[in-house]
Amino acid sequence: MGQQYSFSKFLAKEIKKRDNPTDLKEVVFGFVSSIEPLKVTTEGGAFTLSEGNDLFVSEQFRFRCNIDKTSALSSDVPSLIENAKSVSETHSFTGSPCSMPSAVDYLSQAIEKINAELLALKCEIEVGDKVILAPLGDMYGKYILLDKVI
Repeated sequence: MGQQYSFSKFLAKEIKKRDNPTDLKEVVFGFVSSIEPLKVTTEGGAFTLSEGNDLFVSEQFRFRCNIDKTSALSSDVPSLIENAKSVSETHSFTGSPCSMPSAVDYLSQAIEKINAELLALKCEIEVGDKVILAPLGDMYGKYILLDKVI
């Protein structure tokens, strides 16, 4: 019975240590100091993190930064929509107006809404931008860039 109690006590202590680590690091703010390669200097200048070494970028943030990377959404789509709306059709058989322009107009409106939503998600990052960094658990000195602080 004594060994079982000792083991239970030992196990409880180990679980408590696991659930209450003493080396928790807090979330910190930083400022983008370089884009290529991405570098972030923590607030107060305590240290600089470099992507691929001690700085990782969340997939969510990377996705937002890559929206419209080619600028096709912001430059090409509006003119293409206007060109589509300006098309007028007549039936070759009857010579009467066609309902195709209405369909093109509905599609153009849908594309405009999708385009606006995508561009609203976009996050452009520049030197000097404030970002939030979270420590990566037990990986000492490594952080993940979560998002830009507006």
